[in-house]
Parts: sequence; structure tokens; C-alpha cells
Amino acid sequence: MTIRPISVSALALLLAACAAPPPEPPRTQQEAITLNQSARLAFERGDLTRAGQLYEQALAADTSIENADGIAMNALSLAQVHQKQGDSEKAQRDLDLVLNDSALAISRERRAEAAARKAQIALAANDTQTADQWADTGLGFCAGSCPVQAALLNLHARAALARNDSAGAIEWAAKAQSAAGDERGRAERANALRITAEARIAAGDQRAAIPSLNEALAFDKTLALPPRIYSDLMLLGRAHAGIGEREAARGYFLRALAVANALKDVEGARDAQAALDKE
Repeated sequence: MTIRPISVSALALLLAACAAPPPEPPRTQQEAITLNQSARLAFERGDLTRAGQLYEQALAADTSIENADGIAMNALSLAQVHQKQGDSEKAQRDLDLVLNDSALAISRERRAEAAARKAQIALAANDTQTADQWADTGLGFCAGSCPVQAALLNLHARAALARNDSAGAIEWAAKAQSAAGDERGRAERANALRITAEARIAAGDQRAAIPSLNEALAFDKTLALPPRIYSDLMLLGRAHAGIGEREAARGYFLRALAVANALKDVEGARDAQAALDKE
């Protein structure tokens, strides 16, 4: 049998077909993606009003084509905007779109994330019982493992700390550290370390809090998270002040003041200056 060689032109066509880019999403879905990206940029520069408008438009576009994951993603983002604006009622309604849906196949991971945000809202209202309930609901959606598992465990830890249960907070934070594995996990590991340190300070063991805070600060600087860096520095100042190391404490409070000023965080700068004035 004679095998005929493939012509150069046929080979070129074959290679072109292999190298063809993946098909673009349908027009409405691409519009929703673009709106979501613009909303995220507005949120990052602090324009919450514009971010909210764009997320609402993205949500409407995804709803029109019943894109379940897009609906969940934009509803969760919209809840974050409303929470930042202090409108917990609207944030709750946004989250209910994810949690109460029965028609679309919204993933358990998205539902777990919505439950975590519900727990955050409850904690902000100092309702630790409801926070624990929502954290448990989220862990149920996780079914053993999901991207927000460590965050949910940290929410349990934060609720225990709010109840002045230092031992419980340390126990939950240890579980969160064990569950934190990926890139998102590094931020949650730092959160767990910070909660552990706060619990130890609350229990009067300031010296034991310092190693956890140094580790949390290293994580937060690697991740470039200024508000968390500020928190770490303030807690380090408190811990060192608590064991009589006033010069070290002043150094941390000065660094916290510089971070707050860079962020234009008036309240944070005031707190750091007040801590300095005491030393």
C-alpha cells in the first residue's frame, strides 16, 4: 500500500486547526464577565457605589441566561459591597439568592461561601450563636473539604473569642491552620495565627502571643494585605507592652501608625496614636 505524503498546504491547515483559540463565551456571558471585572476594579479602588452598580448589571446578565455560577459569584460580591456599606439587610438578601435557590445547580462550594458571609454578618452584630450556626451550615456544604473550610473554622474561632472563650478560640484556630493549604489558605493560616495570639493576650499570656503574631505578619506581608499588617503590628505592640517591653511596643505602634496613614485609615491612625501616647 502506498502512503501518500501530506501536502504542505494540508499540513498548514492541520496545524492551524490544532492551534485555534478556544471558542469565546456567548455574547451575554462575555458581557457579564466584563461587568464583573470592571466591578472588581471599582471595589479595589474603593468606589463601592460604582462596584455595586456593576455587580448588579453582571448579576442581571447572568440571571438572563441562567448561568448558575455567575449568579452565585456576583451575588456574593454584591453582598460584600453591601456589607462594606453597612447595609447588612441588603447583604443578607444577596446571600439568600445563593442559599435559597432550588431551581439552579449552584455548587455546594458557593453555598458554603455564602454561609461564611452570613456568619461574618452575625459576628459583626456580636451574635455569636447565629455565627456558629452559619459556620456549621457552611461546613456541612463543604462535606469534608472545600476552599472556604479554613475560613469557616476561623469564624468559629472568632465567635469563641467574642464570647471570651480563649481556649475554644485557640482550639478552633488550630483546626483552621490544619485545613489551610492553598493560596487562599495562607491568608486563613495568618488569620488563625492572629486569632490564637488575640486569645493568648486575652488570657494574659502576652509572651506566648508574640511568635504567632510574627508568623502572621510574615504571611500578611508576603500576601501584601495592608489592613491585616496593621492589625498584626498593633497586636505586637500590645503584646510587648504587656510584658514591659515599652521600646519594642512603641516601635510596633509607630509602624502601625505609618500603615494606617498610608491607607488613609483615620480611625486606625487614631488608635495607633492613642497606643503610642500611653507608652
